[in-house]
Amino acid sequence: MEIITDPFFYMIAVPAVLLYGMAKGGLGPGPAAVVVPLMSLVIAPVRAAAIMLPILCVMDLFAVWNFRKSFDRRHLRILLPAGVAGIIIASFLMGYLSNEAIKLIIGLIAVVFCLNYWIKREVKNKKPGVLSGCIWGTLAGFTSTQIHAGGPPISVYLLPQKLDKLTLMGTIAIFFIVINYLKGTSKNYFIKSTFPKFKQYSLFLFKIF
Repeated sequence: MEIITDPFFYMIAVPAVLLYGMAKGGLGPGPAAVVVPLMSLVIAPVRAAAIMLPILCVMDLFAVWNFRKSFDRRHLRILLPAGVAGIIIASFLMGYLSNEAIKLIIGLIAVVFCLNYWIKREVKNKKPGVLSGCIWGTLAGFTSTQIHAGGPPISVYLLPQKLDKLTLMGTIAIFFIVINYLKGTSKNYFIKSTFPKFKQYSLFLFKIF
């Protein structure tokens, strides 16, 4: 069993988990997107994702319960099938992408999210359509499976819809509970994410949460 002895891991991982919990509780998907990138400063991104998955699955249960009466079925009908497609693509690539490639994905997500923010400021009152939902939903499923960074793609699609806060958070909560539990049952993900080696750290960080 591999032991993580670097104190910087715990200095970063504990605040990262607290930040994720705040995001699930209603702060929004943006802060959650930095958790795995933060942990990637001290361990490999795939290891960070493996440690976080069990914690996210429990957080999702609380989030869905809190927002169970507020969600948008129409957007979920668009996003969920696309998200499943993203999971399938990512699970087959799991273990084949190098740490450098995953770090590049993290950087690209950040750049695209920022560019989208500035572009949307110039183009107002234009809501993304079904095709946009399929594209961003697939990207959310893919990035969520690889590095738990599905929040920015989902935000790109959902934020311009101008949903009220409770409906937005409920829609996001239901989307991610489906995505997280489906990717967790993927044999490729379970084996190649090295989760069995790092489950003790998940339990430690869960106690913090």
